[in-house]
Amino acid sequence: MKKLFTSLLAVMLIVLALPLTVSANDVLTTGMLTATGASDLPFELTPPQNVTLARTDEFSDSPTTHGLSYSVPNDLNQFLIGLEEAEDQEAYLAKYGYYEFFVSLQMDWALDDVDDPVSGWHYNKYWDYNDYYGFGKDDEGRYHYSDWDIVEMGLGSNESVQSAWVFRGLPNDDRWNGDPETGYVGVKDQLNPDQYRYDESEETLYIDFNEHTIYARMRFAFWGTKLDGDDRELFAYSDWSNVASAGKDGEAFELPTTLPKPEISNLYLTDEEFNDNPVAAFTLTVPDELAKTAAGMEARNGILWIATQARVKGDADWTDMGNTDWTIKTGEMKCALLHLVNDARPTIAKDTEIEVRCRYWASGAGLEEDVEGPWSDVLSFGTSEIGGNDTPAPTETAPAEEVKPADNAKDSCPICHFCPQPLGLCIFIWIAIILLAIILLIIIIAAIKKAKKNEQK
Repeated sequence: MKKLFTSLLAVMLIVLALPLTVSANDVLTTGMLTATGASDLPFELTPPQNVTLARTDEFSDSPTTHGLSYSVPNDLNQFLIGLEEAEDQEAYLAKYGYYEFFVSLQMDWALDDVDDPVSGWHYNKYWDYNDYYGFGKDDEGRYHYSDWDIVEMGLGSNESVQSAWVFRGLPNDDRWNGDPETGYVGVKDQLNPDQYRYDESEETLYIDFNEHTIYARMRFAFWGTKLDGDDRELFAYSDWSNVASAGKDGEAFELPTTLPKPEISNLYLTDEEFNDNPVAAFTLTVPDELAKTAAGMEARNGILWIATQARVKGDADWTDMGNTDWTIKTGEMKCALLHLVNDARPTIAKDTEIEVRCRYWASGAGLEEDVEGPWSDVLSFGTSEIGGNDTPAPTETAPAEEVKPADNAKDSCPICHFCPQPLGLCIFIWIAIILLAIILLIIIIAAIKKAKKNEQK
């Protein structure tokens, strides 16, 4: 969410899994290290899924730019959604034993041969977290990754399928050439001379992907502060994902011609409201094959989403629910019901039975026309009032009777409320008059004495 990336002070470095084959400077040897922190995670330690890489003519950012997409494991996705929607995020994390919890993505890449010492996988030990400088740097703050390596990328909290642009154009500076003094790795140092052409006047990198193949893999990095009394930091890394590829030997992707029927269940009315109208929710179960298709569409600048409709039972027409979750994710989908009311029916009474249905829809990514899947089974529930105000109107009450003063209080003073008002004036006014008279008398007497002394002289 939610802002997050602060320096962590007390660190316990925990590495879960290292790639079976890596190469480049400072590369770790093959092997597995145990990660005690992995058992502390509130979800299964699973890598990003359905990683897909694609390059199309629609990408005009640079000749090398590609779309990278992936899907987030369901249990991690639900944990992050719960964190984002929690009214008290600190209390939400405390349920799992955390004070803070963060997630990052890392992406490694290779060109042609993943085992090549120059253009093969570029992961090295510095990609793991440094307790002072973070990801990708050594104890002196020197870089050990290039502009195409991703050692820390944010993760959206409520989308199952996500994407990014990678392998973007490089100007003729340290990002391309590197800097030995700072340790910054140039992408030039990660390619063999016969794999590219760089035009210095245009500051543009060219790679012929009809002759070359680019590969990508991803992993999660988790870190945060445990509530165990000593502020211990948790570090855990997922295994690497499936290897995605594009170019000469890149994996083929078939655009969908049909889509499956959505599987929805557990329709109910939540206690939430949207614009003073109720919000329903249901559970969507996404098959892995559909998630893979959605990731492939996303990488190719297309989209696959779920459309939801609702109606009052018995009506002939369905209404599109525009304020409904539409991203493909396994878990709870929310549906605000405000579009069911109209001029002909401005209010829907409480306990009216409402029906809901959904279908998948694909668009873009080279499709000649949109692909619409079949509608799901229809689920129904009894709603609260829609279009009205569930808050009862305030009840009119008779004005309070005027309190009449008691007979023995009718002559009470309006100023002090207790004196008998001698001659109609408050006792405190009489005191003020007497004091004023005394002061005037003193002044007159003093003036007479002074006048007599002057006469005697």
